[in-house]
Amino acid sequence: MNFLFPAFLAAMAALAIPIIIHLFYFRRFKKIYFSNVKFLREIKEERASRNKLKHYLVLLARLLAVALLVLAFAQPFCPKTTRKLCKATRL
Repeated sequence: MNFLFPAFLAAMAALAIPIIIHLFYFRRFKKIYFSNVKFLREIKEERASRNKLKHYLVLLARLLAVALLVLAFAQPFCPKTTRKLCKATRL
């Protein structure tokens, strides 16, 4: 497989942008007012694993979107000499 515009593959470095956004955006804390701190600990422990999984899924979706955009702009194609090989590897 070759690319019509292989210079666009350098844009894969843009994958660092969603990672940076992910690492800094989710560091914000929400203010929840309770009369007792015990309730805060219980809520935090219940939702910690769910929130962590959700954050990783958001990061994965962002990375996949950027990678697919870069590949689309690079326009992959199969040369005529290896077209049989490309057809065999197609999904």
